[in-house]
Amino acid sequence: MRALPPNLTLVSVAVMLAWALVRAARFGVRGAPSAGDLPRRILSRRAMPVFLAGACANIAFSALTGYINPRDYVQDVVAARQFLRHETMYPQDLPRMGTAELSAAIPGREVLRRLPIVHDELNSLTEAPAPANAHPPLVGIVLAVPVLVLGLRGSFVLVLLLSIVLMYLTMAAILHELFMPLRRVELYALMGLVFGWYPVGAALRSGQPAIVLFALITAGWLMLRRNRPWIAGAAIGLAACIHAFPALFLLYFAIRWRRALVAGLGTIALLTAAAAGLTTRGTFRQWLNTADALAQRFVPRVGNLSVAGQVTTFCRGAGWSVSANAVAPVMLLVIAVALAVFLRPWNRGNLGLERLDAEYSVFAAAMLLASPMSWVRYLPIMLLPVAVVIRNWRQRPPAWAPPALLAALLFLSVPDATLFWAYGWLARNLGFAAAWLGAAMSSLSILAILFWLRSPRSPAAGADRAAAWATPKNEGREPAEIAS
Repeated sequence: MRALPPNLTLVSVAVMLAWALVRAARFGVRGAPSAGDLPRRILSRRAMPVFLAGACANIAFSALTGYINPRDYVQDVVAARQFLRHETMYPQDLPRMGTAELSAAIPGREVLRRLPIVHDELNSLTEAPAPANAHPPLVGIVLAVPVLVLGLRGSFVLVLLLSIVLMYLTMAAILHELFMPLRRVELYALMGLVFGWYPVGAALRSGQPAIVLFALITAGWLMLRRNRPWIAGAAIGLAACIHAFPALFLLYFAIRWRRALVAGLGTIALLTAAAAGLTTRGTFRQWLNTADALAQRFVPRVGNLSVAGQVTTFCRGAGWSVSANAVAPVMLLVIAVALAVFLRPWNRGNLGLERLDAEYSVFAAAMLLASPMSWVRYLPIMLLPVAVVIRNWRQRPPAWAPPALLAALLFLSVPDATLFWAYGWLARNLGFAAAWLGAAMSSLSILAILFWLRSPRSPAAGADRAAAWATPKNEGREPAEIAS
């Protein structure tokens, strides 16, 4: 997949970050912009047209190139076609079938050929797409009707429009829940900044369900805040049936929200049973075999943000032989144990809304590191943890907070093509260690945001609330009931 062109949004944020760092270097950390000053500059009336221009350019480019060459999306279309024919959804000749789908006539092809920015997309239509489909069967089943009615490219446009709407509604819900009402100019600037962020454009371009997962995970968080654990569990159960890594939230539910755990497990069981009954025999076994084969190929790959990906990439670059099937479960177990220990000190019913936000966001960030394979297009999920970090830093923020957060977001905005080029350049000129460290900066940024979430905003106030809530009348109650 081609990288999105550099947009005005990224350039503007880079300039603001450079300004913040120069000011901090000149006047010391006390002269660095405050957490309130820098957002006001970023969301100013002057910046709004720049951010909206960058967002519109990214969305238009994503829609155009994805419509011409929906390479990552075609594997789900093949699965939907196979489901409609009641054949295996994980065929061995997926590349051939995907190439046949991409060769379908494109309305307006002659006009599109004259556009230099998409010329290469037309020329690469004969290249084989992904060798296998790692998505669970539910994705192909859900796409069956849109693919039957609209075909490959029509259903891609439908998914793209749905993703745009879900992204807007999800961000609006987060802003409404965590912050005071924004002025219209601030809302426009912020939405332009979100849609101009490279991971959002990559998710739109690829037609992958990352934004749908972001919406479901955010919906689960909102339902927990409203003390509706049954709906929250159902949302996470549905997300886990679309992609496996949101199942890490079941650990959180097991410790904090047992009704949500029951709802999540029940949703997964019902959807799995329905998919098994609607598809051919052995579908889930074929999916697991496909996921295993893809893990061996793509876990030790530059650009994989997960801990397993970083470990296997480092080991193979250092000349050590490792197996992804051994490293990935071990890393998942280590992260799960760390999360359980992280929750243990707070496991006595003393959970307010701020603590709920922090814990839930920690799991949202950690699941990207715990999954065997995490790509840039999954990073829209990080918008919820980032929003919680910003909210927690509103009062008495560290002086380094705004530049550090902007730097982390910039590292999370590096396109795949740029990352591959930088890795090769660093390996040739500075050696493997420097190349690996440069490629790992995105994962380290996720880890930094995770630790920023872990630090309570006001430890003394948190201790006072914990003492007030640790009373007999609160025993056995759900955390949101105590908070309300």
